[in-house]
Amino acid sequence: MKRAFTLIEVVISIAIFSIIAVYMYQAIDTMQKSNEINSKRYDRDTKEQKIIRLFYNDIFSKTDLYAASNITNGGDFDIFRLNTKNSIHAMINPQVAYFVKDNSLFRIESRQIENIPLTYESVQRVKSDRLLDNVTLFRIHENRNSYIVSYQSEDKLTLFQISLPQALAANNSKGNQSVKP
Repeated sequence: MKRAFTLIEVVISIAIFSIIAVYMYQAIDTMQKSNEINSKRYDRDTKEQKIIRLFYNDIFSKTDLYAASNITNGGDFDIFRLNTKNSIHAMINPQVAYFVKDNSLFRIESRQIENIPLTYESVQRVKSDRLLDNVTLFRIHENRNSYIVSYQSEDKLTLFQISLPQALAANNSKGNQSVKP
């Protein structure tokens, strides 16, 4: 004899399934919101890491590693210029400048030193990248063989230091002798 489910058993199983489905929906919704928040954090951190890496590559690829860079102080916003081998626009030994204009941090590359603010003629000669928006502070300090860079964007202060190797600095001051093991 075949045994079938009774109406009460079917109703109870549907009720239990509905309760489990509600909790699963809430768990999935919470997980999606958490993923969105973490994704935004990851994108922000990745952007900061890209900017730090860009500064690092520019400074360590300077054409004369231990020559002083050109830093112009102007209130809360400095202008940082250097000649580097690092190019993101396929230029050979570009002149690079970091500066803030209209609360955005820019990095420009050109074949020659450009005056800031840029003129219409110079804009056509440079390749520019907007690195950050809502910048309220951009300062850079150079001391012998290290740089301290600080910037504030969207009420978050970022501060990092880039130090050139001491051994190379000592040898460079002795007349560019090779490093001995």
